[in-house]
Amino acid sequence: MLGFVTIGAYGVPHYSFGVLLPSLRESTGWSTGAASAAYSVGALAGGFVGLVAGRMLDRAGSRPVLLGSLVLGSAGLLLASWARSPLEFIVAWGAGGGIVAGGLFYHVTMAVTVRLYPDNRAAAFSVLTLLGALASPIFYPIAGWLVEALDWRGALRVLVALMVLCVLPGALAVRSRPSLGTGAVEVDEPPRHPLRAELAQPHMLWLLVMVMCASGAMSALILHQVPAMQATGISLGAASALAGARGLFQMPGRVVLTPLTRWAGVPGATLLCYTLFIVGTVALLSAGPLVLLGLFVVATGLAVGLLSPLHGLYSAEVYGEARLGTLMGVQQVAVAGAGAAGPWLAGVGYDISGSYAIPLVVIALVQAAAVGALAMQRRATRSVAHPPLAAPPQAVGERE
Repeated sequence: MLGFVTIGAYGVPHYSFGVLLPSLRESTGWSTGAASAAYSVGALAGGFVGLVAGRMLDRAGSRPVLLGSLVLGSAGLLLASWARSPLEFIVAWGAGGGIVAGGLFYHVTMAVTVRLYPDNRAAAFSVLTLLGALASPIFYPIAGWLVEALDWRGALRVLVALMVLCVLPGALAVRSRPSLGTGAVEVDEPPRHPLRAELAQPHMLWLLVMVMCASGAMSALILHQVPAMQATGISLGAASALAGARGLFQMPGRVVLTPLTRWAGVPGATLLCYTLFIVGTVALLSAGPLVLLGLFVVATGLAVGLLSPLHGLYSAEVYGEARLGTLMGVQQVAVAGAGAAGPWLAGVGYDISGSYAIPLVVIALVQAAAVGALAMQRRATRSVAHPPLAAPPQAVGERE
């Protein structure tokens, strides 16, 4: 059920927006930057909503978070379909998309999964994210077909209805207990530091930098992949189909998640994921021959498939369970800031240059920065695990 929650939640505000974007731009005359700003505002709002949702998850359990986010988020997205100005669209989409992102994305469903399956976490994450990987292959082609049949406004209304059908069963039926307060589930790791002091530790800070860079690059590429592929000379239908195929390649990545993490560990698997993403981005940048578009589909599909569960596993290892909802909410604020900046800057870069070359180069460089942050996080983690030994006390006769 949490897998179907993920399909619906990511299907509309995360994946379908890129398919709606060309039709929205052509029918309204709004610039790419203005339209992309709506997505960015929604992503940024999702961070702050995620912080509230994480604290609520720790204190009240999963049902209020899932159900409340579905009702309020759907209302905002529906209002966006009636927007008559860029400002109306930015406000409505920003509110609706932000509530869905903050209350239904992986930082919530993974935290719920950790508490439901504490002894079989990697396998549970594989099932959750394998189902979640169906979001793009389902919603990309459906969104493309609906846009051609109904225009972007009608398509958005139907897509919201599909989101409700996917999310509602899980929102009603899945229940995880809170970890704080009355009726809380017992955890082995009670908080030992104030939240601010805990987040100020270097291994925590480098983790936030790492996921910010990787998530910002991923959000920018996913939002603009359809028009970027169209820029190579293929049709909207073909670009949407390739985007859906890229989504299908997320599934093999999640199938091999458990053996991959056993073989390489979570950090090693994360490094492989980041490398694949850079290779795929460079392939799209160089696209001309169809084989390079194929490399883009395979490499970025596998990378995006691995990215979400690896970030979830990595964060769960670093944060522990006691404050997992709250700390994942804090992380979502950081991720949302990067996820908001990336797509908007990519849209502005396209408006200025008239090409996707510069945005794709920057996306690859930001992903390379995530590799550097991963190395620094591992170094900081080793320092925490093996602090330097204190100097032995001097003998009395040796003191000045």
